[in-house]
Parts: sequence; C-alpha cells; structure tokens
Amino acid sequence: MLRRTTSLVIGASVLAGLGAFLFTVSIRGAALRAQRPPLARWLGLSAQQAEDVAKADPAFEKDAEALKADLHASRLKLASLLEDPDATSDQITGQVETVIAAQDKLTRRVTKHLLAIRPILAAEQQKQLMGLCAEGVREAAQWRWRGGADGGEHPGRRGPPWQEDAGGRGRGRRGGGDNAPGRGQP
Repeated sequence: MLRRTTSLVIGASVLAGLGAFLFTVSIRGAALRAQRPPLARWLGLSAQQAEDVAKADPAFEKDAEALKADLHASRLKLASLLEDPDATSDQITGQVETVIAAQDKLTRRVTKHLLAIRPILAAEQQKQLMGLCAEGVREAAQWRWRGGADGGEHPGRRGPPWQEDAGGRGRGRRGGGDNAPGRGQP
C-alpha cells in the first residue's frame, strides 16, 4: 500500500512539474511574441502601426537575414582569397564582384522595405527613420582612406600606420607624409 501511494505521489509530482514547465514556457513564449520589435520601440509605433508594418512586408526579416548571411559569407571568402598567395587576380576580382552583388541585393531589399513601411508612419516617424538612413548615407560618403575631405579621421576608425594624423604628421612610413623634407613645407 505504501509503495502504491509513493508511486502515485511521485507520478502526480512529475505530471504537476511537467505541467508547470509547459505553462511557464507558453507564458514566456507569449510574452516574447508580445514584445515589440526594436524598430517599433525606437519609432514609438502604436500597436496598430506595428501590425501594419508587419503586414506591409511580412517576408522582410527572413529575406534580410538570408541576404546578410550571403554577404557575410561572400566577404569571408574574399578575405580568404586576399590572404591566399596562390589566388589568381581573376579569382579575387570575381569574388569582389560577388561581394558587390550581395551588397546590392541587400541594399535593394532594405530600400524596398523602407518604401513599403514609409506610408504607415506619421510624419515625425518618417522624418526620424529616413533621417537615420540619410545620416548613414552621408557618413559613408564622407569617409575617405586618408581621413576625409577635411583631413580629419573618421570617428572610431584608425587608418593605416602610414596615414597622417590630424596634425599632418606621418605615422611610421618612410617619408613622413606631407611634412617630410621637400614635401609641402617651406
């Protein structure tokens, strides 16, 4: 009798534990699904706007992830070819073209998404989102290998050791940049 009671208690405990576990998982899953995506939070989208954005371009997240993975793989292959002393010029050039094509596909897909959701946004939200995009485009356009049009370095990026610093001093390559004797100095 004691053995049967013990078995029933253990069985009931296991079932209760399993039920509690499944209930907790279902609640957490629902809570995670209820969280708004980062873009919706950042723009302050209403629940209706967030739903409309999701409906306007439902395949975007899946498409963008696949395109980013393709671009990443293409860049890694290019890096490997650049480091491979046996890689031919045609292999490297071909892989550069593959990287460019992958970047182009991702850029076009993101643009399609932005244009699909723009009508859903209020004027201030459009201004905020498109302003961020424009800022990224301007930043990319101003970056130069030698530090940009004004000679300053791109924030957060450090150029090669032979690049001049903001004061015009060379950093390690023979000749010392424009301040080397006979180069740009009276």
